[in-house]
Amino acid sequence: MRKGFLLLLLALAAGGAAEAGALQKGNASTAREAALMASFIPRSAGPWQAEADEVYDPETIFSYIDGAGEVYRSYNFRLLVARRFHKDGRPDIVVDLFDMGGPADAFGVFTHDLDGQDAGVGQGSRYRAGLLSFWKDRYFGSVYAEEETAETRELVLELGRGIAAAIPGKGRLPEALAFLPRAGLRRDSERFFHNYSVLNYHFFVADQDILRLEGRADALLAAYDLPSGEARLLVVRYQTPERAAEGLAAFVSAYMPEAEKTGLVRTEDGKWTGCRRMGRTVTVVFGAGSERDAAGLLDEVEKLVREREK
Repeated sequence: MRKGFLLLLLALAAGGAAEAGALQKGNASTAREAALMASFIPRSAGPWQAEADEVYDPETIFSYIDGAGEVYRSYNFRLLVARRFHKDGRPDIVVDLFDMGGPADAFGVFTHDLDGQDAGVGQGSRYRAGLLSFWKDRYFGSVYAEEETAETRELVLELGRGIAAAIPGKGRLPEALAFLPRAGLRRDSERFFHNYSVLNYHFFVADQDILRLEGRADALLAAYDLPSGEARLLVVRYQTPERAAEGLAAFVSAYMPEAEKTGLVRTEDGKWTGCRRMGRTVTVVFGAGSERDAAGLLDEVEKLVREREK
């Protein structure tokens, strides 16, 4: 299997064992969607020419991204079109374009790894070490040069800009972003997800789904610089208030049972953890330096939720 760089788990496999030319395989709607996605990707990049496309769905993605397809699946990915560009004697360039089903999950999978510099591509992008990642509307894309040179860097960025320009329209950001207080929010720290394993990748909470996310809730994790020091804020939007109540109860029972009445507890490291529910929204503050800061951040989120839901 050809190997490259997996963005989401720090190594993206480029190439794979799936059959090329799969636009004709599967049902008619899948073939139409794959053809549409393929039309967004140029057929050449300077002197580099495209090879045959490869198409993957949630069942076949493991043959392309060895051992890491679950990360994409946790964001409800639907279809991947992969196109390799080749020029004899030069490093190959690989384009992976994912249909994530909706803008929120395209944004979410993009936020899984925000290392690098903003490249000004699509609705959000990062470039580092030959890899460009970006999102636009319901699509997440990566363009990767197997060896970074000045020439491949420009071609990678050119391909990314061309793909983003070809995708019509723009997608709406996840609703949960509206509930993040702006004061103290650390820039580019927002991570959107549905799965507790993704939460643990960014900030370990527990080895089980004690928040009852169940892959269906919309969750947002962000870092804050407060007067008493750094803290993490988790905002979870459940499908119903009843689900939110169950999630909060399960979390408190497993993580901070001594705080069942107050919603605030001082942990062994001297930091403060707090939690609160407002309708179908559950908010948790981890690691605040003072009880006042923990409670204050919960108050700010509650204010934003109530204002939006009037």
